[in-house]
Amino acid sequence: MPVKLPKYAHWVAERRFLVDPANMPALDAAGARRIEDLYIDGGRLRLRRITHLATGEQEFKLAKKYAPDDPLIGPMTNLYLSAEEYAVLAKLPGERISKRRHKVGAFVVDVFEGPHEGLVTAECEASNRMAAMAVDIPDWCVREVTNEVIYTGGELAQAKSAPAFMR
Repeated sequence: MPVKLPKYAHWVAERRFLVDPANMPALDAAGARRIEDLYIDGGRLRLRRITHLATGEQEFKLAKKYAPDDPLIGPMTNLYLSAEEYAVLAKLPGERISKRRHKVGAFVVDVFEGPHEGLVTAECEASNRMAAMAVDIPDWCVREVTNEVIYTGGELAQAKSAPAFMR
């Protein structure tokens, strides 16, 4: 029996991998984006600021990822915000995490900053499970961690650092 999609949500299928930085292609620093996330206490809301490093342009979003039955695919909703709306919500309590995001083929590569420095992950996203499973995985993706909750943004933000097992 199909799960009912929450109102205004869309399905997101994503796979996550640990990356061997020494074995991956060079990253295009000019096309990178800095992503700063606040996982707001008391729920499943994520406040995000995206800065395009080449231009300084910023985007602001409030997202909710619903608790999926399957870590590969789940419903999500986004609300795009103004800078003023973001500033109000950024005062809420929660855990923060930041990373630089690069596009590499069908993947985004996240190079974590601050206490998570040294952690590099890759993610591919698709509109359905079959499309996500059909993606060719490059050899610099050394281990799939889609089913490991510790590698989700909210859990990483809670962890405060990147222990050796996470690298």
